[in-house]
Amino acid sequence: MPKVEIETTPEPQIAGIPFARNIYPMWVFDRETLAFVDVNDAAVQQYGYSRREFLRMTIADIRPPEDVPVLLRQTQELRPKGPSTGANWRHRDRNGMVFPVAITSWEVNFRGRPAELVLARREK
Repeated sequence: MPKVEIETTPEPQIAGIPFARNIYPMWVFDRETLAFVDVNDAAVQQYGYSRREFLRMTIADIRPPEDVPVLLRQTQELRPKGPSTGANWRHRDRNGMVFPVAITSWEVNFRGRPAELVLARREK
């Protein structure tokens, strides 16, 4: 797997979708390793991790430990083409605060790897 360049800035667009400056937290993760491979500024601000920290983590690291088994099962399933939306997910920020999110995601090819582009909307 190619080494992720941590000092880069986020991609302006991914799969035609505004990414870097999107007001919602967004990231791309590798479908095989679940590692973050790109993250936008809104994710850095709202989750409290630096870009460098995010790019050294996997998507399991932002979940409460009790939610990880379900996440791992979900990421192994084949997905329908086009955007996929799911509610009832919980994320955890750098300070350990857990909050509900609604997720919209798209399967993409990112830097030659199968990946998923995710937009996370915090729910009240």
